[in-house]
Amino acid sequence: MDASLVNFDITNSSAPNHWTKIMKNVEWTSSLTSALQHKQLNGNHIHICQKGDFTNYPGIPMPSISTYPSYVGPVTERVQDCLSNSSTPETMSTTTASALESASQKPKPTMTPSESYMHSAVLDEDGKYTLYWSYNETSIVFEAHVQTTGWLGLGISPNGGMAGADIAIGWVGHDGQTFFKDRYATAIGKPPIDPHQDWFLLSGKREGGFTFLKFTRLLDTKDCEHDLPITSDTIRVIWAYNNAIPESEDGMAYHGPATRGSKSINLLEPAQNKGALLPASAVRYDFLNRNVSLPAEKTTYWCEAFKKPSINTKQHLVKYAPVIQKGNKGVVHHMTLFACYTPFDESLPEHGYNCYGNSKPDTMIGCGQPMALWAVGGEDFYFPPDVGFSLGAEGDPMYFILETHYDNPQERTDIVDNSGMSLWYTPEIRKYDAGMAGVGNLVGNFMMIPPRQKSFQISGICNSNCTQAAIPPEGVKTFAYILHTHIAGQKIHVRQYRDEQLVDVLAHDDNYDFNYQQLRWLKKEKTIMPGDSLIVDCFYSSTDRASLTLGGIATTEEMCVTYIYYYPRSEFSSCQSLVSPRDQFSVLGMNESLA
Repeated sequence: MDASLVNFDITNSSAPNHWTKIMKNVEWTSSLTSALQHKQLNGNHIHICQKGDFTNYPGIPMPSISTYPSYVGPVTERVQDCLSNSSTPETMSTTTASALESASQKPKPTMTPSESYMHSAVLDEDGKYTLYWSYNETSIVFEAHVQTTGWLGLGISPNGGMAGADIAIGWVGHDGQTFFKDRYATAIGKPPIDPHQDWFLLSGKREGGFTFLKFTRLLDTKDCEHDLPITSDTIRVIWAYNNAIPESEDGMAYHGPATRGSKSINLLEPAQNKGALLPASAVRYDFLNRNVSLPAEKTTYWCEAFKKPSINTKQHLVKYAPVIQKGNKGVVHHMTLFACYTPFDESLPEHGYNCYGNSKPDTMIGCGQPMALWAVGGEDFYFPPDVGFSLGAEGDPMYFILETHYDNPQERTDIVDNSGMSLWYTPEIRKYDAGMAGVGNLVGNFMMIPPRQKSFQISGICNSNCTQAAIPPEGVKTFAYILHTHIAGQKIHVRQYRDEQLVDVLAHDDNYDFNYQQLRWLKKEKTIMPGDSLIVDCFYSSTDRASLTLGGIATTEEMCVTYIYYYPRSEFSSCQSLVSPRDQFSVLGMNESLA
């Protein structure tokens, strides 16, 4: 393709406004949608490969163009292995008793429960339902501590609702005897008992107004009729309780609207040894927004500049955590702390600015490298014991920009926010400096998702030319990542290719939740070599939309990006692509409108 056409695709800023008006009149037939999907997976990709300071790599034209790699196959869907004898109660040819006997012959969890758990989470806003859990290769153990004298329930749901959920309910009776059953739900209502019992009670007691139940199950029970497998994807955990002790096996009183809910959790997240990872010498430093008054807009990206801490020698950032102002949990969606590699500009706005508005200072061009990330649902982040993000040395960041995404769907004007991030750094230098790279689809209006689609795929390519230039000969090791789309996103996969062969799936989530974007640890570090290609595949559902969805920063627009933490730090910072707009326009017969 002619280079001038590539430059048009990127630099013609008047094109989006022009063609989006035309797009309103496009009739999205199934054949047109299929043609656009085919172009997304087979068209020319424009590549952007940049260093952290937004400068180009020597020898790599920017932008460059190539076709979608022919060696990249479709994303492989996970298929659950089901028991051949499982069946629903409505169609069972055997009696319930024989079905239960058959279920009892299945392998039971092998994990020995322990009082020391890998993870814990408070499931409700009031702190009355706390869940602890640990897992191994085959099994998981839960322990629920709930402020109730009656029954409690815990379930795994496909979407956060009751229908289709795999549920366990138990209680401690008046005489101290425990009751516990594996159940399932097909709709809102009292869940029936599962004929294939796969949740097993280990212990239970009632004490001091609390009920404690410890129970276990296999990660994959192979009961495809009524159970859901527990995988490394985002899991929608549902919970409920009631203070009344049931008088019979199915005598549970309705929980009510205030004592039920759902929470997205990565149940199989690797454990962090948090105590060992924060040395006594660590010092806390806060980067907090300063009285940001939200405008009457659904989406606001607010930026504030901060000078670096007063340190004159190299130190290592070893932990960071969100600081969310009380009452603003519902509007602070995510925050990114960018490292800036140019001298601090004293003329920067004292109280911040709209990140993507006309007031953005020109000096922000050197602030392209993310250093710390937090999104709704996320927790504190600890770097590995031998890795830290370098501060204070020559070539390290000279100041920082905190970008905060505010989600204000009601367009309220009475919200003032002082949220931000806390960082802990130490003079105890670790072996490796950490780096972060963004890979995926370039954010912008040239990303198109047609309406009324159950699953539409957008892919971004980090090509081999970029990794060859940016990654050292010995490669880099990635240890954590964050997946990011907006509310139409359903699934994300990151695949790694070397010499045109699939090497690994670096990350995936087939149950993505926009409201849970936790930085995730890899169970084992993975190596990215120079010359490798990374393909980020995002799948979207637009069944509830009557018009085209474009790429952009608003939550109703879309993105397809994965941020990867790695070490040792190199110039590997931004490696993204998008399908050529001219290729997309050709499908829609619109090229002549842009002449």
